Amino acid sequence: MQYKGIDIVKFIMALFVVILHTHPLYAINRTADFLTADVIARMAVPFFFAATGFLLEKQINVRDADARKTIVRYVRKVLGLYCVWTAVYLPIILYNKFILNGESFTYGVFTLIRDFIFAGSYGQLWYLSAAAVGLLVVFVLRKYLGERKTAVLLLLLFATGLTTQSYFGVTLAQIGPDGILWKVMKAVKKVMVTCRNGVFFGSIFIYMGTWIARCDLKMKVWKAVSGLTISTLLFCAEASYLWSIDSVRDKDMYLLLLPTVFFLMMLAIQIHIEWDTVFLRKMSINIYLVHTAFRFIYREFVGEHNENGILLFLFTLAGTLAAAYLIERFERRRGRT
Repeated sequence: MQYKGIDIVKFIMALFVVILHTHPLYAINRTADFLTADVIARMAVPFFFAATGFLLEKQINVRDADARKTIVRYVRKVLGLYCVWTAVYLPIILYNKFILNGESFTYGVFTLIRDFIFAGSYGQLWYLSAAAVGLLVVFVLRKYLGERKTAVLLLLLFATGLTTQSYFGVTLAQIGPDGILWKVMKAVKKVMVTCRNGVFFGSIFIYMGTWIARCDLKMKVWKAVSGLTISTLLFCAEASYLWSIDSVRDKDMYLLLLPTVFFLMMLAIQIHIEWDTVFLRKMSINIYLVHTAFRFIYREFVGEHNENGILLFLFTLAGTLAAAYLIERFERRRGRT
């Protein structure tokens, strides 16, 4: 069975990522900009994780495939993509580290290696390494701990990540800056840079996708839309409150992303259409991978450094769609030869 609704939602979420990284409403209305770019658009990458888990689980179950071989094959593919796009962005990475930020050669090389392993080599590329790591984490835990213990452990890992991100201020107020737990958190951050990775972040959403697929969950469209609407409103309220008390250090992880992405997945798998969505599927990943190149070009050569706003968004979106289409056409022609 083809889940074309997932392709459609993936394409929309890819556009959300462009919004997230360009803040088109920044100069128009700060509240609207916050809610769109810093909150609602944050559901995009978790949805990608959940969709990956769902589709791989369905592939394994429907084809009665070897789970280990399927996971390893996918991980190799994703890591290969990660290395290729790291090479593509390497000139920008080197420019940012050694020219723009003025880092010493030794420290620059250290951060280059550290980021490649733990935080993502550049911008949005962290998703690729996180997807590979998250899949391996979920697969190993399910094999050796079983479903229930895996779910509990992944929730605990996600909760740990929350304490270093959106709930950072709340956490600090409880444990204080002089305790041993604070020192441990600082040490972890120095090595891993962020908990926005496959262990603390991606794994729970990948597992969510596998769980939905394994249980063959179904939900009427109106229920999915209602659940998505309510959870999104609560998600906006959570983020707004945490920002109002100055608790947020990093913006990626929020508690109410869990129900929001769940209902978004349930809606996506209930969308049934006749026309082919392979083009949208390929465009989605291309948009995700290429858009920060055009953001860089605008900020360095067209607009102002670190500029946000509608002009940055339009320039990035236009360049991204054109490049994504050309990549899709090239891949299609290469597939025919």
